[in-house]
Amino acid sequence: MDDRDVPSGNGHNREQGASIDALLDLAVAAIDSGDHAAATALAGQVLAADEGNADAEELLATPAHSGEIRRLTILFADLVDSTALSTSTEPETYRLVVGRYRERVLAIVNQFGGHIGSTHGDGLLAVFGHPVAHENDVRRAVLAGLEINRGVARLSEQAKARFGFEVNARVGVHRGVVYLDTAQEDVYGLGANLAARVCGLASPGGVVVSEAVARLVRDAFDLESCPAAPVKGVPGLIAHYKVVGERAVPTRVTQGPLVGRSGEWQHLQVSWAQAQAGRLDTPGVVFCGEPGIGKSRLATAGETLVRQTDGAVMELIGSPFHTAGGMHPVRSLIERHCGISRFTAPAERLELLNAELERVGLDPVRFIPLLAPVLNIDAQHGYQAVSDQGPELYSMISEAVQTYLLAWFADRPGLVVAEDAHWFDSTSLEVLAGVLDASAGRLLVIVTARHRDWLPDRWPVNVFELRPLTEAESDELITALNPALTPQEQATIRSRCDGLPFYIEQVVAGITEVGVPEALYEPLFARLRASAKVVPVVEAAAVIGRYIDTSLLRSVVDMDDDDLHRVIDELAAARVLEPSNAGGWRFRHELLREVAVELAPPSVRRHLHARVGDALCGFSGEPDWGLVANHYTQAERFDDAASAHQQASASARRRGALAEARGHLSDALTQLDRCAPGPDRDRREVALRLGRGFLAGSAVSPSSPVVATDLERCLQLVGAEVPTASRGRTSTAQELFATLGVLTGYYTGRADLNRATQALELLRAALEQWRPGFWPRLAAWSGVLSFLRGEFADACLNLELATGGGATDNRETETVGFLPIDPIVAARIHLALVRLVQGDLSAAETELAQAAHCVEGLGFPQGPYSLAYLRFAEVWMRMEAGQLDQASALTVEMIEDAQRHGFDQWRLRGTIQQAVVDAWTAFAEDGPSPAFSDRITYISGLVDDLRTADLNVYLTFFEGALARLMIAATQFDDARVRLDAALRLARETGMSFYDSELVRLRSHTEQDPVDRRTELQAALQLARRQKAHLFELRSALDDFELRGQPARSALADAIERVSAESALTELARASAALGTS
Repeated sequence: MDDRDVPSGNGHNREQGASIDALLDLAVAAIDSGDHAAATALAGQVLAADEGNADAEELLATPAHSGEIRRLTILFADLVDSTALSTSTEPETYRLVVGRYRERVLAIVNQFGGHIGSTHGDGLLAVFGHPVAHENDVRRAVLAGLEINRGVARLSEQAKARFGFEVNARVGVHRGVVYLDTAQEDVYGLGANLAARVCGLASPGGVVVSEAVARLVRDAFDLESCPAAPVKGVPGLIAHYKVVGERAVPTRVTQGPLVGRSGEWQHLQVSWAQAQAGRLDTPGVVFCGEPGIGKSRLATAGETLVRQTDGAVMELIGSPFHTAGGMHPVRSLIERHCGISRFTAPAERLELLNAELERVGLDPVRFIPLLAPVLNIDAQHGYQAVSDQGPELYSMISEAVQTYLLAWFADRPGLVVAEDAHWFDSTSLEVLAGVLDASAGRLLVIVTARHRDWLPDRWPVNVFELRPLTEAESDELITALNPALTPQEQATIRSRCDGLPFYIEQVVAGITEVGVPEALYEPLFARLRASAKVVPVVEAAAVIGRYIDTSLLRSVVDMDDDDLHRVIDELAAARVLEPSNAGGWRFRHELLREVAVELAPPSVRRHLHARVGDALCGFSGEPDWGLVANHYTQAERFDDAASAHQQASASARRRGALAEARGHLSDALTQLDRCAPGPDRDRREVALRLGRGFLAGSAVSPSSPVVATDLERCLQLVGAEVPTASRGRTSTAQELFATLGVLTGYYTGRADLNRATQALELLRAALEQWRPGFWPRLAAWSGVLSFLRGEFADACLNLELATGGGATDNRETETVGFLPIDPIVAARIHLALVRLVQGDLSAAETELAQAAHCVEGLGFPQGPYSLAYLRFAEVWMRMEAGQLDQASALTVEMIEDAQRHGFDQWRLRGTIQQAVVDAWTAFAEDGPSPAFSDRITYISGLVDDLRTADLNVYLTFFEGALARLMIAATQFDDARVRLDAALRLARETGMSFYDSELVRLRSHTEQDPVDRRTELQAALQLARRQKAHLFELRSALDDFELRGQPARSALADAIERVSAESALTELARASAALGTS
């Protein structure tokens, strides 16, 4: 079809259309930005140029509040005559077919990147462009429409075959301006309605697009213009186009290459070369194997090889309906050669046989009496029957058939293909044996069979037992059939087909189909129906899975052991089941299991899943909780499924698999959401969300947005009411305390100290109302927050209280269970940092040793997480003390453990600390070299990663460490930018523990001595107010080095506040400076 099929008008109209489109785009953008007035004005301009423009009128009618106005491509699919169908079929059948229809439409829409927005009766509305926008959403929608009709057509064939009725769909696609309700995930307005109306213009099995869509896709699809038609609710006539198909569709490969059969193929090539030379000593090649293994594919390859060299090919084909006698393979062959059909009259049959015998050089008078009986032609139709009877006649006929077969080749090299020889009658097998014996080195005979039980020992053949393809060979075949398949799709096909080439070809060809390909369904299904008692057993086995534990199967089916064993033996004989290495049984192919699953009606299937789940829980030992959860989900026992997922999460957590544990909690929440609402469900949801937030905080960061979402939901569920002591200890109280405790940790991790303090005070008030007394963890959190604010004296007081003699008392809340670090351990770590800031390195080391002792008793992930926290603090302390060798060794351990346990935040922090330590070590050896500058650039990127990840707590320390390096490299401007940013963050968050150091470092970026002195005085005064004796000493020492004698008194005061026993290098430097002045 050319462009004339979709008229675009003259040049002026095209320009006007482009201008209108541009104005509409501007109007849409104005609406989305909240400028309703501008959108109204632009829509007015459109109407001035194009009176009655529907999109512009839609814009004018748009409300000025929530939601978005968007141009979206909308697909509407509708089941044709669904009402009539529902009244003429059984409800369960109707539900099954309509359910399959919906499943297919949903899958196809998802496949092409669309999103099902709503349903209207049996119609489905999908949007393309939301929530994910693509550059070709219009084309995706039309492709989806074509694929929907193809999918429904396949469904119709299945429904026709199984239920006796057909189903059809029609699809309409439109693109226009709509109101998108992002909260409800739905669209409103003319655009959405018009898609449904356009759908109504399509014929059954057709796809129709509006003019708006046609303009955009006419280069990609063949379109047929349809007469404009009226539709309900829209004034005027609607132009529309029928989609004939996509242009330049690549043809699908229907038969794959010969893969994994190199040995067999080489044998055929060598054998045929010998036959051509008249020297083939062993004429027969037998390919054995189960259905789908590729026997016929090899025979076809041999046939192609022979025909390419002008050899003659003869085919004898066995039939499962003619195994007892009648020489069916031979009779069918002769009839094909003669041109005889089932409608050919006997007299004509005789004439055709006579002509064929003359053609191959045999005497009709001699051979018609012997071959006519094979073709079931009675002597009364014109020939003299032989007088011999019994064995003599049988022998004569067999010899005559063999003579004819050999004469047909006329002494030429050739190929005999005997397909499905296991279905040959005994006479046909004898004829085939005679051909092998008389081949005279010129005939190659290829025989295919499922087994070799029929094969006489004396035959001159080479037998090949074909094996399934390996995974690599399967992948090679899958890729050859459809190179566009993803690795995940390839893996799925591999697991379903078990290396059988024919299965692979069919599944790849029907990759978009749901369930077993139709070409495989009947032969697989036939193997399942061995006897009446088989069905309940095979249904239960299919629900259990590919691998079947016999004891589990016995627990699920209502059958005594003897009957069960007999049924299993039947299924094994029918090649449905086979023994597994684990001592039970397995389905021979996954596709067999899929067919078996379809046998059970939904209600039966749910019941079986429930019984399997109950049986798994009833066995001794720890069950596979993930498997249990899956069975309960399929049984629609959502409460039990949620509990099983929670157990699976705990099991994964014990193995250190945090991501898996988090995933199970998400699945538990999904199942819990399907349970009846009520207080019990709310309490369980709080526990699950706190657990998921805890795992996310451990793996990523306590300040992760994922944690925030769960915490907000928990607060919504528990409400603001605080249970009082008079009400007793309730689960609601526990949930509230846990939520507020985790919330405190969350805001602390984000360095949002004001909100962290508010959450902590709420928790304190709640505990006071519930049970007044001393709560060590409250003191611990108070001390941590005071440290971060730079209130070191208050921090010291609270942290000492938290870690004192009563620290192990009053542990009745479960808050600690949802925090990645025990608050008491955190208290000791921060008390060590307070001791460091106060200039007492020895006391800091003692506190860290105490913290390490506390960590030893913690499980996963609190134990490893707390250890990572502790190492971070110790590396920090060693860096401040100038003990770089110890710091370097600790960072190696910290990073390795963080990687092993999946603690991303500690891996990043440890990497930065390691890089800083390595930079200072290199600087000590080489000074400010280019390589040193490269290290600074690398560290800058890592620190930026911290900020990007919202890992704000302690960020000012890292900015200070980076600024020190920049100052050493004389990168003063860059250092000042970093320090200013860090101080700005401190002001915004209240995290001022490192402020005096940041100000002191900033003084080193000042070139003017007066400005530098001003900065140092500010740092000095701040350190004094904060009781940060180490930082005060550093500022005083810098001031003394700048000003000399006038700064002596301040330095002396700073020295007095630091313990004389301190091992800090700054104390030694300061004492030396005063002693030499």
